[in-house]
Amino acid sequence: MRIYTVHELPGAPLDGDGIVLVKEGFSFPALALSWIWLAYCRLWIALGLWIGLTSVVSFLAERTLGLEAAMLCSLALQLLLGFEGNDIRRWTLARKGYREVGITSGSTLEEAERRFFERWDRSLDVAPLEPLNAPVWPRRNAVAPAQKPVGANDIFGLFPEAGPKRGS
Repeated sequence: MRIYTVHELPGAPLDGDGIVLVKEGFSFPALALSWIWLAYCRLWIALGLWIGLTSVVSFLAERTLGLEAAMLCSLALQLLLGFEGNDIRRWTLARKGYREVGITSGSTLEEAERRFFERWDRSLDVAPLEPLNAPVWPRRNAVAPAQKPVGANDIFGLFPEAGPKRGS
């Protein structure tokens, strides 16, 4: 049984284009077809970094350690991409504005989608959250004296409303 994280793009249409499931764990396509997999998944920043990193590491390893060491370094980089490929996809989705809304499981991607939507308890058309513009705690001057609740002059915690006493 595979585990998938579910990512949603806020404000996306209801046709399902705003929902993406990303598998947890090792990615065999990323291991076997590194730059092709990165381009297919549209991970452009990762693709540029991958080409640069593999070029530099292969060049330096071949010049300093020999051809066998360069092949081992290349294999190590392929393994690293296999282990981190799906995490790179999640990072890219987060940069695009997607947010993680759940976790689901299934033996196939279709089964995981079906299980997720069976438990989905809200509509897919979710408006983005608006930032809170009002202060969380109102200031003293903002509350009129007539609107103060009964017992408003009582002490709250260790901070008396009237301030420190003078003359003691």
